[in-house]
Amino acid sequence: MSPFADTLPLALDGAVDDLLAGCAAVELPAGTRRIAAQLPETILFAVEGGIVVVTAQVEGASRRSVVATGREGSLLPPPAAGEAFEAVTDARLRAISSAAWQELLAFPAAATAIAEGLVTELRDRQESLRHFANVRHVERVREKLLQLARVHGRVGPGGVRLDLPLTHELLAEMVGSRRETVTFALADLQKEGFVAREGRTYVVRISPADL
Repeated sequence: MSPFADTLPLALDGAVDDLLAGCAAVELPAGTRRIAAQLPETILFAVEGGIVVVTAQVEGASRRSVVATGREGSLLPPPAAGEAFEAVTDARLRAISSAAWQELLAFPAAATAIAEGLVTELRDRQESLRHFANVRHVERVREKLLQLARVHGRVGPGGVRLDLPLTHELLAEMVGSRRETVTFALADLQKEGFVAREGRTYVVRISPADL
């Protein structure tokens, strides 16, 4: 069953699953990068599993930025010019075709779920842009970790574990800083007790209520 169909009334989820089954599936092994020309032509992508980031890079620039993060249940528009999907973990996307889009919108509950999903993604991007207003890089990193905890967090006894493999380079691309700058910022936040490294991920040491 599609995660998108899970959000719909039981009377609809079967019909929507059948509809989505006729749409192209895209498997993205971890580390895979795809631009729009390498993906099915579509109105919208539904993330059915794994974690995908949307990266943007200006032609001729040496650095790129992460402009959005998608996880299971996310809805993402196709990459625009200069953008690409990159799989942080093994991921699976469903390309919602124009015909399927029209049929989905005919169901009020499905149309509402699509609208709510797109509003969530829009808010996520707006929050990401707001982080750049911080001139102190350590505060950019702090705010990004809080955002990731809200989206990808799993509550545990020591705080909120970020449920994604987060490297210093990836975090730097998310906050518009150099990798070395992010390394220093994380060291400061660890000394402060705000975050702790556990394996390949981090635990944000705050109460879930503070998110």
